[in-house]
Order: sequence, then C-alpha cells, then structure tokens
Amino acid sequence: MKRNGSRTVVALVVAAGIAITGAACSSSSSSSSKGGDTGSKGGGNAADGVADGKPLDSNATVTISIDGAPGADQAANKATYADDLQAFKILYPNVTVNAKPYVGQVEDPPQFTAMLKAHNETGAFHAYFTDKNQVLDSGDAIDISAYVNDQTLPGFSQLLPGVKQNMQDGGKTYSLPINYYTQGLIYNRDLFKKAGLDPDKPPTTWDEVEADAAKISALGGGITGYEDYSGGNTGGWHFASELDSLGGKMVSDDGKKAAFNSDQGKQVLQRLANMRKDGGIGATPVPKWDAAFPPLATGKVGMFIGAPDVIQHLVEVMGADKSLFGMGPIPGAGGPATGTLAGGDVYYFKKGLTPNQIKALIAWIDFEYLTPGKGQFDFARAKALASTDKPAAIGLPQKFFWNPSSPQMTQVQTDLTTSATLPVDQYKPFVDNPIPPVLEPPAAQQLYKVLDTAMSAAMTDAGADPAKLLGNAESQVNQILANQ
Repeated sequence: MKRNGSRTVVALVVAAGIAITGAACSSSSSSSSKGGDTGSKGGGNAADGVADGKPLDSNATVTISIDGAPGADQAANKATYADDLQAFKILYPNVTVNAKPYVGQVEDPPQFTAMLKAHNETGAFHAYFTDKNQVLDSGDAIDISAYVNDQTLPGFSQLLPGVKQNMQDGGKTYSLPINYYTQGLIYNRDLFKKAGLDPDKPPTTWDEVEADAAKISALGGGITGYEDYSGGNTGGWHFASELDSLGGKMVSDDGKKAAFNSDQGKQVLQRLANMRKDGGIGATPVPKWDAAFPPLATGKVGMFIGAPDVIQHLVEVMGADKSLFGMGPIPGAGGPATGTLAGGDVYYFKKGLTPNQIKALIAWIDFEYLTPGKGQFDFARAKALASTDKPAAIGLPQKFFWNPSSPQMTQVQTDLTTSATLPVDQYKPFVDNPIPPVLEPPAAQQLYKVLDTAMSAAMTDAGADPAKLLGNAESQVNQILANQ
C-alpha cells in the first residue's frame, strides 16, 4: 500500500497544446478510431506501430491518456508537470498526452475496485504495489515485456529486485514504477524537546516508543504521543508494518496461510492496548489515510510510522514547518527493527492499446518519473520554483528504484544533496540505520481490511483480547488466501 499525499484533487492545466482535463480522455491513436480506453484493439495499420523492442519513433503521431497529474493543492508540482509536458512535446512533437486529473481512486480501495469493474481506466493507470493481483485479475492490464529494456527504459536492468517483483508476474512485465519507499518513525522534534527527550535520538525499541509517547502526551493541550490507523485498510497496513518490525510475518513463506497470529502479532495489539490505557495514544484512532495529517501538521502528535513522503505531504500540502520533523528507523523489539515494510506506486497499461500508444506511454513515464535530472528528479528546478506559499520538500531520505551503485542512483543522490531545501541532518537516524525491506503480502489490500478490525479494537475496547482478535482475523485471511 502506498498513501501518496502528493496526488490529490487536480485542477485544469493547459500547456503547449497538451491538455490536462477533467474528463475521461481517449487514448486512441489518431490513425484509428479504436483506442486503449475502450479496451479494443487498434486497427492494425502501419501507423499503429509494432512491438519491436525499440523506442517510439520521434515522428510518430499518437494520442495517449494517463491519470495521476499533480493536484491543485500543489501549485509548484502542477506547473512543473505542465512544463514537462511541453518539454516532452519537443522530443515527440506528434504525441498528444491527455493527462486525466487525479481523483483519488487508488487511495480509496472501493473506488479503485469500481474503476476496474467499469473498465474505464486511462491508457496508463496508477496503482499501488499491493493492487497487482486485483489489476491482473481484472483482465485490463497488458503485458509490456516486449517493450521494456535498457534502450526504451534506461536503467531497467538496474532496478532493485523488490521493485521488479512488483512490476512483474509469471516472468512478464505489466507495469512501470513511479515511487518506492520503506517506512520509519516520523517524529516531532519540538515535542521531544518539550517532553525532555533528545530530538537527535529517537526511540529504537517499542518499549521506548511507549515510554516516550506517555511523556509527550503528558504535555497536555490535546497532544498525543503516538497515533496509529484503525480503518480504511490503513489499520491493517500499519499492523503489517509493526509486525514486520518485530520479525513477524503476515503470511507463510508459500503465501497460502496467515502467519500473523503469532507472539509478534499479539505484541503489536497488546502494545497499542497498553498505550491507550496509559495515555500514550488518544481515545480515537485514525480512521483513514488522510485523517492522520492535520494533527501531525499542527504539532499535536509526537510520533507516527510512515514513509519519508509523509514529511513531504506535511510541508508541501499541509504547510507545516519543515524544521519540526525528524525521522528514525522503525523501532524493533530490542533495537532498530529486523525489517521494514516496503511499498510503492506503479503505472499499468490498459489492454487494447496499440504498440505506438504503449511506446509513447513508456516514453512519457520514463521522462517524468524515471530519468535522473528530469521530471520528478529535477530537484534544481523544484528548488528554484519554491517560495513561501509554494514550498518544495527536497532532501527526503527516500529510497528510489535503482541499485545504489548504478549511474542513475549516483546522479539522483548528488542532485538531491545539492538542491536540498529540508534539514537533511534531522533524518540521519533513519539514513544511518538502514533496515532490510519487507515486501507486502499477497492480496494485501484484502488482508489489511481484515486486520483493520483488530487494530481498531485494540485501541478502543478495554476488554479486547489480542489472541481472539487475531484468531478471528486468521480464519478470514486463510479463506482469502485459499481463493487466490
């Protein structure tokens, strides 16, 4: 699962004759009346192109559609996206990119499922790593294996194994990555100081988190030491995060049985129950993804588990003071965790696209999301455009897509350091204590939904029994896994 705060409601943008519109856009090639958005195959004439493993011909005439343009609440990103479309138009003058406003389907599992059932996706459509089974089961995604290589997608061979695993199924490639992350402990340095804690030494064990949360909550004024999720599939998502940190597993190694009804699973729920009793967490857990951010942004929460882009969302979208936040490794049983949940976002390609539409979408996604120094990696431009009312959070300790020694990663890290706008020293505890990534489980969204109930009960029901809660969840999850 990925709760990406950088993509919310999107306004109308028009740049260099390339439309970003609110309507569902056709992804049809101009040479055919049939298009990818309809799910039907192109006309088969020469202008449709061929799957030859080569980049798009720069003279090809083709129209494509894609969702996920940046939101109206991110003026700087909206402007740079339009600027990138214009630059892409110079490279491919006859390609028209219809960029559909992002309306949050991927952040709302029922909306995302409804989109797949209605088969009304754009030519390339945004999804989380965890959506892979659902997307492939829908029959709407096309195999793009014949189109991706180091020539069409420079750095393809350098992508991290964990990233490729989420792009592929059965040896075939179905999607391209646009984000990759691991989780850590986000914390409010100002509240740490006020509570007599060292802001340069965040807690590295869950015992320390519990003790520090109680001290922070004792400050009063509606301040909560720690907050956690309980609904919208985010409760189960954080359960998995905390379970992984203790060395537990969501499912068996063969992926066929639940494995979370364990000592580690019980520890997760019991810890939250204890923190609720001693005041370390508030009376009302967080019911959905976006509800976590207002109290974090206004200095009412001391600690929260999340990826580095939590800080990006707080600064760029919520207008929070960038100096407030530090980041450390996710806590473990006796020190930094044994594993941390990894996740990310991808673009799938809708069945029915012509070869040239697939090539054009690969070219645009590569330009905007996978090229160091361009698109989302143009940190110098983002810094130049930043202002008081249009902040840019540059310098996050975010993991990217490529092997650490690759040319791509080397350039990204150099550019990131040069253009940083954030206090990068405040993230040293996270950077200096890397935790091995743990991939999300099969049928993750369905499993997370089941575990929401256990998380909510642990934080609200004084009589909740962790063993019983996990036993009930285990039965439901085993049924889900049996049907995969």
